[in-house]
Amino acid sequence: MATINRPSSIFTRSGAAAILALLLAACASGPESPTASSATPAVGAQPAADSEGAAAGLTEEQLAAQRAEEAAERARQAAEAERQRQAELARQQAEAERRAEEERQRLAEQQRLEEERLERERLAALATEREAKLARIEELETQIAELQEQVAAGDALSGAMREAVLVSEQLLTLLTEEQAKYEEDNLDATGNLVDPPATDAIAELEARRDGLLEQIDGC
Repeated sequence: MATINRPSSIFTRSGAAAILALLLAACASGPESPTASSATPAVGAQPAADSEGAAAGLTEEQLAAQRAEEAAERARQAAEAERQRQAELARQQAEAERRAEEERQRLAEQQRLEEERLERERLAALATEREAKLARIEELETQIAELQEQVAAGDALSGAMREAVLVSEQLLTLLTEEQAKYEEDNLDATGNLVDPPATDAIAELEARRDGLLEQIDGC
């Protein structure tokens, strides 16, 4: 009996030792596994981080390119707006100049027509004045001829008639000179007479003549 129990005790100790060894081995390998496993992912995470960094850098480049494109578009729009503004200003200036030129031409034409009208009136007045002077000269010549006939006939009032003839001849000479003043070469640039008319002298001679004629008619 004693021989049978010894091998059982030895087996028990051997099994316990084997189990203990297994437990120790498991404990020894257990902490390494998490460390190894944790180290492995850390090594694998580096490419992912690099990839994210590259993606982030590409996005910044795209944003920078987009901002540059937007800035260029804004600059283009601003330049186009400025060009249109300058074109509008140029158009308005050209329109203002065109209207000013039209107004200048209108005023010039109006002034030209007014000057032509005044010139026609001036020439008409000169013609009327010349005709009046000629009519007075013809009338005076007729009177002188009649008075001379009466003097030649031996009229009793030949003295007054002779004086009337003399005055009439003086008046005729003066009127002839006055009529010549209205010729074109005796007018200045404004159409006025170069030599002023002898209005007072003509009026004095006409008054003397009329007085003599009244004296003759009264007798």
